[in-house]
Amino acid sequence: MQSLNSLYFPETVLPRHLRNCLLLLPDTLNLLQPVESAADDTDESPNSDLFMEQGICQVHTPSLLGKDRDRFLGLLNDIRTRKDSFAEQLGSLTLAHLSEEQSGGEHTSQAIMSSLLNGQVPSDDASEEEAREGAVWQARLVLALAETLDREEAELAMELSDISDDEFTLFQELKGEADLDMADEDNPFAELMRIKANLSQPRPGTVKKRFQAWKTLYSSGNLPENYWLWMTSQEETAELLINDYEAKSGRNSVPLLLLDLPEQMYMREQDALESIKDFQDKAAKVRQEITEKLTAIVTKEHLNIVDPVALLPDAGLLARDWNDLIEYCFPEKRFGRRKLDFQFLANISLDQLVRGEDGKADALCHGIVALYRE
Repeated sequence: MQSLNSLYFPETVLPRHLRNCLLLLPDTLNLLQPVESAADDTDESPNSDLFMEQGICQVHTPSLLGKDRDRFLGLLNDIRTRKDSFAEQLGSLTLAHLSEEQSGGEHTSQAIMSSLLNGQVPSDDASEEEAREGAVWQARLVLALAETLDREEAELAMELSDISDDEFTLFQELKGEADLDMADEDNPFAELMRIKANLSQPRPGTVKKRFQAWKTLYSSGNLPENYWLWMTSQEETAELLINDYEAKSGRNSVPLLLLDLPEQMYMREQDALESIKDFQDKAAKVRQEITEKLTAIVTKEHLNIVDPVALLPDAGLLARDWNDLIEYCFPEKRFGRRKLDFQFLANISLDQLVRGEDGKADALCHGIVALYRE
């Protein structure tokens, strides 16, 4: 029996409710992590995870920090605990290097980063190996700090989630301002509501930087297997990867399959694990059909990619059977709905797409990107 193992990108840590939804289809969900776990980590450690213990969710660090692990974690801790100090340092460095703008912004950026990272940014005359190590170090830092920002935003969103329409009405009554203008910049409650609405929105420019950092980390070493199914919940990231593919291949991605998934599964770990296993048992037949047919597509050399329907003729039947089971186990009224949109990338594996010429030849001829979208 074939198994379906997927790689999630570009986040390196997933909220549990999102992970629970995505795990209904694949046998394992794999993620990269910028820093490897300590050698003495045990099941009783704070980082232990029931899903990882069961082998359903796995994390991998393509290249290990090794002896530099403690130094890297120390830098992260400094940044997290001394945010104001680092912000002030960055501002001072920016002003100090303004005069270098004429010689190119890259040098200014390099000097600032080098100072902040204790010389980990390679100089122009650095060897190829030093340049590679410096780039990977910076990529780890970007991903690790993104994890911290995600965690802080998730905590803030949880605190703000108690704000309801009823409470807003009560606030108006208490203030005696039934005609309170939510567009008024001086209204603190309106500002709070705007913050809440913007929490789930990607920050301009950060998605691209995070994806580039993820690709750098991915290309820095090897993973246990060459995953042909990559999953993401960020539409902009999916577009970046597909744009790379279209630029290199000269062809468009092809819609392949569209499946329903719950929008949220807020459960305790044990309850979530039981729900996932129960669904996978009920959906065993259709899950195996989807796995076998997608595997056959990505490993076949000669395909009719002119006609998308010819790639997966029974896509409609598979989606119907899957969606019926999703509705039975996770009714839309209670769990909401999102789509898992499969896009087929022909004639290049995802590993080769990211690594370029360094990509190793393998049995995979094609790749599939699945976007978890609204």
